[in-house]
Amino acid sequence: MNKRISLLTLLLCLVILTMQAEVMPAGYYNAIQGKVDAELKKALFQIIKGGERYVYGTNEYHTTTKVQNGDTLWRKGDLEAYGTWHGFRSSDQLSDGTIWDMYSTTKRYFPINDGSAAGMDIEHSLPKSWWGGNENDAYKDLYHLNPADRVANNNKSNYPPGFLNDSNKVNNGVFFMGKDKDWNDYAFSVIDEYKGDFARAYFYIATAYHDMKWNDSYAQYVTNNSYLTFTPYLIEVLLRWHRIDPVSEKEIHRLDAISSIQHNRNPFIEYPELVEYIWGNKKGKIVNLEDLTLTTSENYGIPIDTINPMAYLATEITDTSFIAHWKDQARDSYQLDVFTIQESGQNDTLVAMPGFKNDIIKGHKQIHWQLEDGSDAPYTLMDGSYAVCSSTQEKKRLIRFNNFGTAPTNTFLTVKCCVYKGDQTADLLVRGNNDEVLYTQPLSLDEEYYTFAIPEGTTTISLIQKEIGTKSKGFHRISFQQAYLYTGDYQYNEVHIDGSPFILSTTSYSIQHNQPIGTTIYYRVTPEGLRTSNTIAVTQQTTTALPNIITPDNEAKKLLHDGQLIILLGNKKYNALGHVYDK
Repeated sequence: MNKRISLLTLLLCLVILTMQAEVMPAGYYNAIQGKVDAELKKALFQIIKGGERYVYGTNEYHTTTKVQNGDTLWRKGDLEAYGTWHGFRSSDQLSDGTIWDMYSTTKRYFPINDGSAAGMDIEHSLPKSWWGGNENDAYKDLYHLNPADRVANNNKSNYPPGFLNDSNKVNNGVFFMGKDKDWNDYAFSVIDEYKGDFARAYFYIATAYHDMKWNDSYAQYVTNNSYLTFTPYLIEVLLRWHRIDPVSEKEIHRLDAISSIQHNRNPFIEYPELVEYIWGNKKGKIVNLEDLTLTTSENYGIPIDTINPMAYLATEITDTSFIAHWKDQARDSYQLDVFTIQESGQNDTLVAMPGFKNDIIKGHKQIHWQLEDGSDAPYTLMDGSYAVCSSTQEKKRLIRFNNFGTAPTNTFLTVKCCVYKGDQTADLLVRGNNDEVLYTQPLSLDEEYYTFAIPEGTTTISLIQKEIGTKSKGFHRISFQQAYLYTGDYQYNEVHIDGSPFILSTTSYSIQHNQPIGTTIYYRVTPEGLRTSNTIAVTQQTTTALPNIITPDNEAKKLLHDGQLIILLGNKKYNALGHVYDK
């Protein structure tokens, strides 16, 4: 398939904020000429190490601001200090204002200030725990930081990329979690369009931080004993991801945007063949710069917006019809799914801990704090969040649920918790009868809700951290905010309207239906060969007749009718899109 695209297309598709893209300086890679294997990697390291880094996170702690040329500059003392989220506005914002998210299909927008986007995290594509989580330059390096859907990010945790046997743990159409075909553990995956992005970020980090000490706890993935940095199986995964997904227009733009910030480059985007010279099928061969193909928007990539389908708001809504709209993605066919949501059943609460406050904890008959030997354990209240720290450095505390009877069919446990403030990682163990481990759940640094299905017949449940850790290797403590044990037959189902899904060649379609007044109808679209768009909710309206108003030919009047803006001109009526309104 021809993947050529003009630079003009890129400029039309992306918003570049507050800065001009930086191009590769002349002679930037000259030092790799004639190098091979370890010498080649070290030469690249000398070229791309260092540079500038934005402050990790947002600018929320900066106390003073000024406006310069229409741009708000956040200041700390006399130094301008932008945060990661400001950088994302240059590297990961599409022309329609949405955030490019390689972790989900959810459409989100940057806030007005330089703060974080709701429902998203800053994700290290290569987990920071692999080097111990130190807040070094790698911790703040935009080349492997991404704005990421929070739910997907929480599940990704510190797991490696892989090829999955299944995606039973997470599958949102873009991001997947499940058991790897070869790892004896979980791994994550993404759609093919993003696999190369992740692989080349991993290769970059291994090179730009060639001298970094890796955490021995992750020796199955990274090693301090080889210039290759990664272990053989991870190298094989990354090479396959790199080869599946060639450099895209998105990466080229992102490279230039980040280079303008950090003043270093990712060589594996500009010269993808270098991956093969260090880790792949060209190991042992001497590099000749003249033999390498430089990546540019003229010879690599796909149109930047094509892999981000978008459904638009419906128009001409009545009690029996509406027109669905979606973005033109130059596809031969589009699958339009139109459906309602059917809810049934109810849930009953067995145990409730709505907050870890003294007046709730004291005298609770069904939740107890214990040590692993069954003895009572003190609990620690954290200021503000009323959370309980689940352990100390030396001992594991657990939260035990009992005295709720026997769990019937369809019993669930929902816990709101996070990694204890100051710790880097933590895994939650959910244990059932006889302390059998039912689930191992990696946790986020932010408070999140996690839900687990509890087996029928369970009479006791305990929550405990997987590891204690040490000062040298980092604690793994957990803070709990809420916990609920409940049972019921509540169900949520999507019910397609008659004829759905529709296979279409257009970018709009008139939906006719017989749903009762007050029913909310939803639609989304899947362009051929692409992922599914966002979902649009349509609230029905009862249509009444427009008044018979005739205006002079040169005089237009506006009228709000059934929640729609109608333009009256002469004896014709138009909707806000300029279409003749004939209802």
